[in-house]
Amino acid sequence: MKSISRFARCLLAAVFFMGLAILAAPGFAEAHGTDYRILDPDTAIVVEFIYDDNQPMRFAEVLVFSPADDEIEHQNGRTDMNGRFVFYPDIPGKWRIQADDGAGHLERASIEIAEADEGTGELSAAGDRSEASGHTHGNLSRLWAVVLGLSLIANIFMGFYLVRRNNR
Repeated sequence: MKSISRFARCLLAAVFFMGLAILAAPGFAEAHGTDYRILDPDTAIVVEFIYDDNQPMRFAEVLVFSPADDEIEHQNGRTDMNGRFVFYPDIPGKWRIQADDGAGHLERASIEIAEADEGTGELSAAGDRSEASGHTHGNLSRLWAVVLGLSLIANIFMGFYLVRRNNR
């Protein structure tokens, strides 16, 4: 018992001296500054995700995949209160965007980005609705999640019951 209290005192002393060292050298903890700039709004692509009744898909998770890499997202984020998401494509090609509201609604969009004028570096966009997925409802997967959750709880209680019964 005495060795445990000695260990606890050593640990407390170590934490105390580490805290003093951090307070004594605050220069090491300085963060770099921040700033902002407003980019050319003509180069931004604004996508609005909506439900069938024209209500916005508010705060849905959005993944943007570039033509260069279809596996790892180029950008991710959430739609705003109006269901809008903005991204800046940096290369021409077919960009894939998907929005998932987390409640079983998933929408996929495909946007073709082309160079507007040769040599200017400007890009233009055209939507391709052929790959739009519409809504996918996850009711079956929710049902399985409930069944598996109840099964897990029942198995935990059964395990406690069997352990208690064997200890008697």
